[in-house]
Amino acid sequence: MAKPYQQWIQFLYGPIFKVIGFFYRAYTTNRGLIDNLKSQDKMASFIRNASIIILLGWILIWYLAPEGSSDRLTEEVKETIGGMKSSSD
Repeated sequence: MAKPYQQWIQFLYGPIFKVIGFFYRAYTTNRGLIDNLKSQDKMASFIRNASIIILLGWILIWYLAPEGSSDRLTEEVKETIGGMKSSSD
């Protein structure tokens, strides 16, 4: 039988650990699915080509943008590239 302090710890911290466990299981499941998709040659080439097309699209938009908005577009490109880099880690 559980000791009284163990019951209190389970009562106080049990729900928090269950929520953390739920999100951890969802995260590991999704990472496994992404790793599986990236290991397939067709999907890996699709992701690579899509990122190149997006980069070329940003360059085209930046080139055709009016004079005043080039700084704002440069910051957006940096944020987009930074987001892609962090999602591939």
